[in-house]
Amino acid sequence: SALRELSTQWGNKLDELTPGMFRFDVGIKKKDGTIRFQFVYIWIVKGQDGGRDKIYMNSRCGTYTSNLNLYNILKESGFSKYSTLTVTNDKLKDGTPCETIIAQAAPYNDTITLPILGDIIFEVALNADYVEEQYFGGDNN
Repeated sequence: SALRELSTQWGNKLDELTPGMFRFDVGIKKKDGTIRFQFVYIWIVKGQDGGRDKIYMNSRCGTYTSNLNLYNILKESGFSKYSTLTVTNDKLKDGTPCETIIAQAAPYNDTITLPILGDIIFEVALNADYVEEQYFGGDNN
């Protein structure tokens, strides 16, 4: 219900892909006034860290290759308050296994407020969009 409320407030699309797995299409206003959209995937992970539930969210930046400047990409996550960048196992659209750089966050469900949840979702989208634009050639995810 919190995600639906944020979706309504922001005027952004929210899809439930499978029961409990959501895709939030977050709009990011650019300096030139245009809006780019970034998918953030969100679901609950039950019973982590002493039985506490976490709200896990991530957004793709791009497919990892050895040609990337990981030092600079890691420096990009230094300004984040709630999220970080990491590499995770993934699949390309055709199903081929790969590794993907993502922005991610996992706050505890029992301590989050709606405004903070919105801030975290937006930060994950903003970080992924920025890294995607700087290191992967534009809006691909």
